[in-house]
Amino acid sequence: MKILHCLAQLPNRTGSGVYYKNLIREIKKQRGWKQAGLYALNGENRCLDLDLDYIYPIRFNSDELPFPIAGMSDEMPYDSTAYSRMTPDMMEQWKGAFTSKLIEIKDDFKPDVIVCHHLWILCALVLDVFPDIPVIAISHGTDIRQARHNPILTEEHVGSLRNVRKVLALSGSDIESIHDLFDVSREQIVVTGGAYDPDVFYACPGKNSGECVPASPFRLLYAGKITDSKGVFELVAAYRIVRQTHPDVTLDLVGREDQETLDRIKELSGDDPTIHLFDVESQVILADHMRCCDLFVFPSYYEGMGLIAIEALASGLHLVSNMLPGLREQLGRELVEDPAISWVELPPLKNLDEIVDSARHEYIESLAEAICFQIERLKTEGGTGDFPFDKIASCSWDCLVSKIISVIESVI
Repeated sequence: MKILHCLAQLPNRTGSGVYYKNLIREIKKQRGWKQAGLYALNGENRCLDLDLDYIYPIRFNSDELPFPIAGMSDEMPYDSTAYSRMTPDMMEQWKGAFTSKLIEIKDDFKPDVIVCHHLWILCALVLDVFPDIPVIAISHGTDIRQARHNPILTEEHVGSLRNVRKVLALSGSDIESIHDLFDVSREQIVVTGGAYDPDVFYACPGKNSGECVPASPFRLLYAGKITDSKGVFELVAAYRIVRQTHPDVTLDLVGREDQETLDRIKELSGDDPTIHLFDVESQVILADHMRCCDLFVFPSYYEGMGLIAIEALASGLHLVSNMLPGLREQLGRELVEDPAISWVELPPLKNLDEIVDSARHEYIESLAEAICFQIERLKTEGGTGDFPFDKIASCSWDCLVSKIISVIESVI
């Protein structure tokens, strides 16, 4: 069996990039099939440790593509170009580079099946170049958002994706959107969810054993894009309220920041020295940081699934999160109801992921209340002694890839 994996982004530092890398690794571990990978680089020659037998990188910031990688989110954790801001010449260069590479792969690797990440432009090109090869497409949620925000771009450059054999969706709530936006029948869609890597995200021995109260300072953590759609600035405002009751807390914001971000956070926080901003280069470094913290706060307004929250739970952090449908479906009823998690009602939104101004104050207060609840619970009880690690284990990569392998075998 020979599988081609296609991703139009850098295969790390984003949810889809991590998914791409871990899927390749687990297929190699469970089946040992020959695997090739098409992916993007931002000009530099990088060793990405992808466990691939054949690699086919597309280089942006190069003579062929003289602009940064086009990202499925308009703001990425690395230099990127928004699809909505691409000129016709840029789009022609983009499509020409990926089409040429796909033709090269067709002649060289001759895949038996293709796994394409995102229901987007690359998926349409794959279907054109490989009309007789089964294609399994993976929706990461950002494709749904792009299609809704850019309907003209979708119609012109994506069109119908009805010829994919299967679409893997993060949650059942995405089925109707995938059907409506990409002309995919409901019968083609399989809900598989996402997963975390237990070799990277795990708790320190004894954490949440109920034997001790967390040390001071009590560390809150957010990791992800530092943008309005992630609710980060509302989190900073809520943190000021939390500090009034719990002055021994700190807040770490892990993500790519710029001067505008720094200025906004300083203004919102009163230049609070207990708020720390920095970025990390790998999941391993992020996981090490998680193990030093106590509570993960996830105020995002829209997510395909919200894998980072599951990674935090696997690392032994308690969780405060918005009620994101994909995340709650992935966790399952027992985990959703576990006292290690506090849920916050999503505020009224516009354009999928923008908070309505009139709802901001009430949402900030609700978020602060949920954070205080988890802090007080941990301080008074030292954890419950029965943190749900066994339930979280069902969300690991080996379980997910076993499902995906079954889908792959079903289309051959």
